[in-house]
Amino acid sequence: MAQRFLAPELIVEGLLKQKGTVSNDEHVITRGWAHDNLVNGIHSDSANYAEVIAEGGVNKLKLKPLTVTSVTTNSSAASLSAFVSDVYDGSNFQEGDIVFLTSPSPTEAYIHNGGTAGTTADWEQVNSGLSDAQIRAKLSASSGINYNSTSGEFTADQAEIRAFFSAGTGLSFSAGEFSLNATSDNVTEGSSNLYHTDARVRSAISLATVASPDVQLLQYNSSTGALSVELSDVLNEFSAGTGLTFDGGEYSFTGDTDNVSEGVSNLYFTDARARGALSAGSGLSYNSGTGAFALNADSDDITEGATNLYFTDARARGALSADGIVAYNSSTGAFSWAGDSDDVGEGSVNLYHTSARVRSSVDTDDTVSENILDYNSSTGKFSVPLSYIRKEFDNQSLTANTGLALTHNLQKQLVHVSAMDSSGNHIDLEIVYTSTTVVTVKSTVGLTGVDIVVSL
Repeated sequence: MAQRFLAPELIVEGLLKQKGTVSNDEHVITRGWAHDNLVNGIHSDSANYAEVIAEGGVNKLKLKPLTVTSVTTNSSAASLSAFVSDVYDGSNFQEGDIVFLTSPSPTEAYIHNGGTAGTTADWEQVNSGLSDAQIRAKLSASSGINYNSTSGEFTADQAEIRAFFSAGTGLSFSAGEFSLNATSDNVTEGSSNLYHTDARVRSAISLATVASPDVQLLQYNSSTGALSVELSDVLNEFSAGTGLTFDGGEYSFTGDTDNVSEGVSNLYFTDARARGALSAGSGLSYNSGTGAFALNADSDDITEGATNLYFTDARARGALSADGIVAYNSSTGAFSWAGDSDDVGEGSVNLYHTSARVRSSVDTDDTVSENILDYNSSTGKFSVPLSYIRKEFDNQSLTANTGLALTHNLQKQLVHVSAMDSSGNHIDLEIVYTSTTVVTVKSTVGLTGVDIVVSL
């Protein structure tokens, strides 16, 4: 809704800020909006190209004539220094003038920077280096490499590269690939890595000399390379000791445990070992010297019978119960109160609640002179009648610059006044706080159908 200020004068102390954006000619603009949207001056770098001119009381931006006044092509000077020496006298060109020197390769371009030294310092180069076409024209390729002077791309010529290679004895070469085409028959034997022959192998093997009294059982024929052992010679080297017999190369055990020494794991039986392997548990004592057990126990060591049962919390809790207003939890053994106030008679001090008792104990504060709170002790209800704090004056007519007295009877001189026109828009009126019962309002224009509310 729009808000209309109809008081004769609006005085603002402090900052008045606008919320929202500027959208039409009737809106007031802020300093921030003007800073962000309006041209307020000319930057110092642009002073040579534009200026602000006042026209009809309005500042307007004016662009100066373009500073590029000429473009010159020179085909005789081979460098900027030559151009300055032969053509430029310090005053015959101005800032922004462009000169193309076509004698150098590639062409060089310079722009006058506004300097007045009359030297090369007054000029800035605006291009440098060779063009792509000029660079590519300076390149070429030889055998095995192809070059495209249009795109500047180098590529390998595989056919030419492969033509550089060929294959010798034992090798073949095709489509750029070498492959072996030989056997060991094509390779001459060297002096270190010799080829295999039976004679070389047989001569490299011999039997070790056996010292007396050992007997050499292994036989070797260096002519054939055959190794052999005579079985009879081997059997003659074996015999049987205590508890064993040997016949035809086979040993048989003929002894008992008296012929077998005790090992470290499977030990023979002794009384001491048997007694040392035993011990006594709870309720028993044991003599490892004699191997004798004796009873040494209490009820913790005796299994419970069927009649004389041991004590447990569960058995004790299961033997109890409760009724009436006392509750009992047999799982925890806890007793608790299960009743309520209906099971307890009212005493003389701590009385039970009733609505009548509550209502009779509550009242408004009569010592407060301006108390607007009403209380009904019969129903227990508090209320603040709207007429105590608000007075409405509907459909009022206001004459321009003429006061209208409104009697509100709110017993306060400083009250709040709100007004709304017939379209539902808030309006601000001039207000005079006449008395504790009357307020006077005034508008700068005549209005009808105005709703006014006076409130505390």
